[in-house]
Amino acid sequence: MARLSDASLDDLRARRPVADVAGRWVSLRRSGGKLIGPCPICSDDRQSRTAGRFEVDGERWVCAVCCDGGDVIRLVEKVQGLDFRAAVAWLGGAEVLDPEEERRRQEERERKRARRERAAAIFREKERERLFRLWQGATPIRGTAAEEYLRLRGLEPPPEGRLRAAREMPYFHGEEPDPRRPGKMRQRVIYTGPAMLAGIIGPDWRFAGLHITWVDPSRPKGKALIVDPETGEVLKVKKVRGSKRGGHIHLAGPFGPDARPTRIIRGEGIETVLSVRKALVAQGADLGATVFQSSVDLGNLGGLHAGTVPHPTLTQVDRAGRARPVLVPGPMPDMSQPGIPVHDSVTDLVQLGDGDSERFLTECALKRGAARYAREGRTIRNAWAPAGADFNDLLEGVAG
Repeated sequence: MARLSDASLDDLRARRPVADVAGRWVSLRRSGGKLIGPCPICSDDRQSRTAGRFEVDGERWVCAVCCDGGDVIRLVEKVQGLDFRAAVAWLGGAEVLDPEEERRRQEERERKRARRERAAAIFREKERERLFRLWQGATPIRGTAAEEYLRLRGLEPPPEGRLRAAREMPYFHGEEPDPRRPGKMRQRVIYTGPAMLAGIIGPDWRFAGLHITWVDPSRPKGKALIVDPETGEVLKVKKVRGSKRGGHIHLAGPFGPDARPTRIIRGEGIETVLSVRKALVAQGADLGATVFQSSVDLGNLGGLHAGTVPHPTLTQVDRAGRARPVLVPGPMPDMSQPGIPVHDSVTDLVQLGDGDSERFLTECALKRGAARYAREGRTIRNAWAPAGADFNDLLEGVAG
């Protein structure tokens, strides 16, 4: 079977843009420089107008839930259940190019790719700088609605200003016409209110982004109620801006690349980790060499996966009407991709598993973390909250 050249595959990708192909299956909308929407692989409602787990940026796509991504060929492989050759054929096939035309197209593609990568790098750095200024200008958390939110959850703000507050934080959702630029769109603000802010530290130990939680102390457990004005859907009150891959939120303990902690306690959510810390403080534990971290999300807890596996119970019906297992991020880590840094001095890594998260997905994430961070002389332990509860539920139950 003839080998498909890189140039011919690049030509196919140019002829069949990933956004156009994904748009056959899901409803996408523009958000900043990307298109977002429900994932055609793992979303229950492919036509949701509010979902944002799936992102298309240029020629690439990524899903925050699948923890997967790639080009248009990879997308067709995953959605249609095809192998590489069959996916290429489904897209219309790759043309056979003569050597000179192949060389010309390859050079042009490389020039375009380099321009896109430079533009993307500039955009990411400008966004990082904008978010860092927002973080620096935020209010200390003491005496704010964000502190009251934590107290309603039975928690104390962590030391050293690791969390901050914004009194009026806009919530962007969808787009609307920009009155200042006819024919252009801008991000739509559907809500403005107080929020808790956490800085995300990248794998290079630089500020990488912001984790935002909108709060309303007048509501149960202090979470804001944010509703899509068009659909009436209740939206998530937590968002991430900037880069999160390989990043973490440092909540307490020794910090920085030169620190020498001996133990890390790491969980998905801020509230989960602070709950465990409060319980240990109440027990009189010596925490001087212990770091407490939030992984921002479940995917980051174990890092990028090396391959998907069938979920043992979940199935979905493909477009041919066939039921097939849902493929989810597997237990093996992709060691070529960065994870959350762990100091060489750490001899004890504790990973927290919430009992109210999807169990199989969480187990795979913890297994990836155990494999990724394994070192001689280091113990890696998993601590689980009871089924149907998280560690904050457990803390409040004990407190009550």
